[in-house]
Amino acid sequence: MTTQLHPNFYLGLPAWAYPGWTGDFFTDQPNRLASYASVFNSVEGNTTFYRTPDADTVERWRDAVADTEFRFCLKLPKSVTHEREFDRTSLDRFLNVIEPLDPHLGPLLVQFPAHVGPRELPRIDATLSAIGSRQSCVVEVRHPAFFQDRNELKSLLQSHHASRVSLDARPIHEGDRTHPEVLAALHKKPDLPVLTSTVEQRAFIRLVLHPDLHSNEPWMEEWVAQAAGYLSADIETWMMIHCPNNQHCPTLARDFTERLGTLIDLAPLPPWPIPTQMSLV
Repeated sequence: MTTQLHPNFYLGLPAWAYPGWTGDFFTDQPNRLASYASVFNSVEGNTTFYRTPDADTVERWRDAVADTEFRFCLKLPKSVTHEREFDRTSLDRFLNVIEPLDPHLGPLLVQFPAHVGPRELPRIDATLSAIGSRQSCVVEVRHPAFFQDRNELKSLLQSHHASRVSLDARPIHEGDRTHPEVLAALHKKPDLPVLTSTVEQRAFIRLVLHPDLHSNEPWMEEWVAQAAGYLSADIETWMMIHCPNNQHCPTLARDFTERLGTLIDLAPLPPWPIPTQMSLV
């Protein structure tokens, strides 16, 4: 059973079945998801961006995390958010398929591409309206104009009780950009202004750290302090740890919680299913 780190704190990685983790951190017993969920209490489910799972798959996911506090933060299908026309049929199918995961559903990740700007606010409104009260949502936007005037989007989100994602890719943009693992990720993780303000008493952070682990120090310390502030103010805090090389994510996440535990009352992460010596070398 996953340990509850803190009543308002959820920590996750961008996957639960990265092949390199098996044998180093997690096992295949009884399955990869159950092994992952024995340590982390959340995950960013990016596979649903590309394909809506079938009912049997969702049932296996539900069974794997039964009797835990685990939460899935599933990304809406790209047919809903990235196509030129809003696909209501695809959205309804997705929501119906994932419904059996309740109460293990965290906020849905509604990510819009950079071409969706303020003129597309009706599109964002229509998407959130279609979801309605069925699931809570966090919204990520990448159009630069949304970072210049935030009020209109903030008002729209508040009207739907939705929150805004904070994407922080500074570690890979301001660190060594020539690192081979970083080169392939720069265009996928845009260098946008970083938000620390919250909407609807929820913070949802996607922190993209550098594979040169020691270079992450300033951003790691900044977000540890920020997360401690959120939790001290009773703000629900979701921290998703990313890296161009997913192999580093479990170690980085454990490092984050150990630092956070020096600032607030936080239970330690459970040990890895496979004993592993943590190292930032």
